[in-house]
Amino acid sequence: MNEPVRVPARFRRPREQLIAALVPDAAKPMPPPAPLPALPATRLPADSESGLLIGTARIDRTGRVHERSLFRALGWGPGRRLALDTVRELIVVAPDPGGWHAVDHRGAVTLPAAARRMCGIEPGPPLLLAAAVHEQILVVHPAALAAHLLAEHYRAATGLHRDS
Repeated sequence: MNEPVRVPARFRRPREQLIAALVPDAAKPMPPPAPLPALPATRLPADSESGLLIGTARIDRTGRVHERSLFRALGWGPGRRLALDTVRELIVVAPDPGGWHAVDHRGAVTLPAAARRMCGIEPGPPLLLAAAVHEQILVVHPAALAAHLLAEHYRAATGLHRDS
């Protein structure tokens, strides 16, 4: 008859065991999650006295914006880490060492697709860019918003109202 083969102890595989450090104890309450880092508060330029520079640019189909003169005025070179936030129909960009975005090697900033959709920004129409030099902030306005604001300003300045 066939007898089972005996394997010496030194060649036997150890039985699998659960390691207590990797298996949470169901009886113990879970510690609270670590707090997320606070995002920098969105701030907009206070007034035109603060060194507000205006420029226009178009985004390409991948969402990149090239406006080297404004980026240079803000001191933003390739590799500068940036944080982006949306405020109503605006994209606010500010330097942030821990930011998820950066000025690329060509001197462009990529605006995320979600932010572009929220603000109605599409490739084609120009964007109005406002750089607040002292605050180190770039505000990206879609063309439609800039046209609407100017139309409202002209109506208020002239007292003329659009016929319905």
